Amino acid sequence: MNLNDLYKKVSAIPIGDFPPSALSGLLHGYISVYSIVRVNPWLEDVYGSQWDIHERIREIAGELADLIKDPSVTLEDRVGHIADLMEAYLTYSDMDFLDIALDAAYGIISPEGRDEIVLPCRTPEMCRLLCSCYYFTGEERCAELAGEIIKERGTEIFNKSVEEPLENRWNWYRAEEFYENIIGEEKHEKVKNMLMLEEEFWKQFGKDIDSKDLTVSTLCFDNLALKEYSLI
Repeated sequence: MNLNDLYKKVSAIPIGDFPPSALSGLLHGYISVYSIVRVNPWLEDVYGSQWDIHERIREIAGELADLIKDPSVTLEDRVGHIADLMEAYLTYSDMDFLDIALDAAYGIISPEGRDEIVLPCRTPEMCRLLCSCYYFTGEERCAELAGEIIKERGTEIFNKSVEEPLENRWNWYRAEEFYENIIGEEKHEKVKNMLMLEEEFWKQFGKDIDSKDLTVSTLCFDNLALKEYSLI
């Protein structure tokens, strides 16, 4: 299945029908498609107008905002939803969504208004959350901590001998890419690293892409859309 086919599949499904675990891949896939159409406006005939894509991103952002407020969501999942909502703002500029995300982010990393930033987890999603906090507030400590998380992982995330679920390695790739784009301290071979993961990605998930598992479908959508954008 190519990107066009998968795009038609996910675009035909109401946002509310996707499980929470599928929203991150769905969001990032749409962000990549938006970037593709922005660079190549004639592809609106294939992917729809930029406004249509904006609307899908807005709907995803609304789902993420609801999940952030849901007390039953685990802390690590909430961190991921917050990071995604802040990234959604970079494409769909809605201050209400950004305020929700920033309030929730600082409620986690600076509980009770403490001056010191604390990290209850050191996940790829926390790295992205810190990068966005730095981007929107200029708080240097957020950039420093995001850098520490990336350096702790190092090149391990692309080491095939490391036993780690492929989905998690993809999340680390995403975190490193976002860190490089926002903080910009050190550039790595992002496209090469992404393509290295892609081969394994399709070995594991390619056969299930036509299944009803929407989390698998959106992971593949994210992967295909990013690859297409990287080749522009």
